Amino acid sequence: MTRLLRTLRRSAGQVALTLVGGSVLAFLVVPVLSVIPMSFNASMIFELIPSQPSLSQYRRFFESSEWMVALGRSLQVALGTTVVATVLGTLAALGLARMRSRWRPVLEAALISSRIVPSIVFAVALYYVFSQAGLVGTITGLILAHSVLAFPFVVVLVSSALYSFDRSLEEASKSLGGGPFRTFFRITFPQIRLAVFGSALFAFNVSFDEVVVTLFISGVRSKTVPVKVWDAILYEITPILPAISTLIIVISILLLTPLLLYRRRA
Repeated sequence: MTRLLRTLRRSAGQVALTLVGGSVLAFLVVPVLSVIPMSFNASMIFELIPSQPSLSQYRRFFESSEWMVALGRSLQVALGTTVVATVLGTLAALGLARMRSRWRPVLEAALISSRIVPSIVFAVALYYVFSQAGLVGTITGLILAHSVLAFPFVVVLVSSALYSFDRSLEEASKSLGGGPFRTFFRITFPQIRLAVFGSALFAFNVSFDEVVVTLFISGVRSKTVPVKVWDAILYEITPILPAISTLIIVISILLLTPLLLYRRRA
């Protein structure tokens, strides 16, 4: 009898935990996924269940020169940010992992401070600096600004991978005549490549999704897709927005799925 009561309590606890977890997951995911059926609509108003199912909103997006220019600019900035932030963040994480100083926590906090400072404060300060350097409204300015925002993600993810890395492997490589570059690419990088690739995807996503800083830095000549979406929401509610949101969701899934599958297999 006692064993039966314990089994019933355990089953009830598991059911309750499943219900609570499922409710939280639904609360987070359902509003995001609701834009997908809304995107397949030929009507000029938002409808959760389309009365006129169609791909017309997707055609409008891909046939619009303004949106295509913004999309190309967003991809250009995001790819540039991915390269800059991943390289610099990985180097910074390697330096922190080898640092044996009491100032290490201070330096680590300084490196991730761009994610601690409110976005609007960071955007205003960056606008003042970039306006003096002539970088406002340029692709270079956007890449540099987004790299500062994506940099902390790379530092944190790669540092977490380096904490569990066996340093004796690097020492063995150096004792056998391996130089710093060969040791990194033959020994260190294979051990942390999953964290590096994951941080690169985070950097791409941070750049592609950034709005506040981009509003200040892009000016009127270098608007990205998020800024165009912001303008569309601010000045006119157009049914093309769910189609753009759906495309962003699909791209994110396509980028993350191979990484998750590889991590599971590894």
